[in-house]
Amino acid sequence: MIKALFLAVSVAITANASQTAAPRVVTMQDLTLPVEHLPAGCALSPAPSVQLDGNRVRSGLWAGFPTNPWIGTDRRFMASIRELIEGPASVPDGPPLDAKELSRYLGLLADGVEEAYGAVYMQSAELITVRALKFAPTEKPSARAHSSDTRASRNQGMIRVGIGQIVAIVTGDGECFQTVGAYLRSLAN
Repeated sequence: MIKALFLAVSVAITANASQTAAPRVVTMQDLTLPVEHLPAGCALSPAPSVQLDGNRVRSGLWAGFPTNPWIGTDRRFMASIRELIEGPASVPDGPPLDAKELSRYLGLLADGVEEAYGAVYMQSAELITVRALKFAPTEKPSARAHSSDTRASRNQGMIRVGIGQIVAIVTGDGECFQTVGAYLRSLAN
């Protein structure tokens, strides 16, 4: 009788444990939309610039990132992405900071950030940018930067998504923008 009870409890515990799988951990690599999910004409920008007609060149197609997509720990990129996500950093009162002091002060925005991500998609002439930060487990993203919901911001050309310790923003317009935003929202679920 005791053996049967022990066996029944063991089976119940094992069945319960197998039903509660650990939640999927989203990595920065997961933020890049799989090619097969992209709408027609939408793709990662293949080069930082393109030759237009004549001697004209369109540059800035990687939004300043060294590769597309880019994942890294460059403090300069992490600070600039944090400023885009959270809004402009306030500077201390007192005499104005010189360029070196201001750079050092703004560099503090990278504190508490483990990793950053950037990607640029193109559809026709429209650029869609994705920027994200992965905050350290001990760091709480500001309320402006992170929320448990995935509603669009007040800016119609920007979608903000919180995925665990990752906060991402997508900017742009059109079908590619909506598809990338929907994909990132799906990662939050």
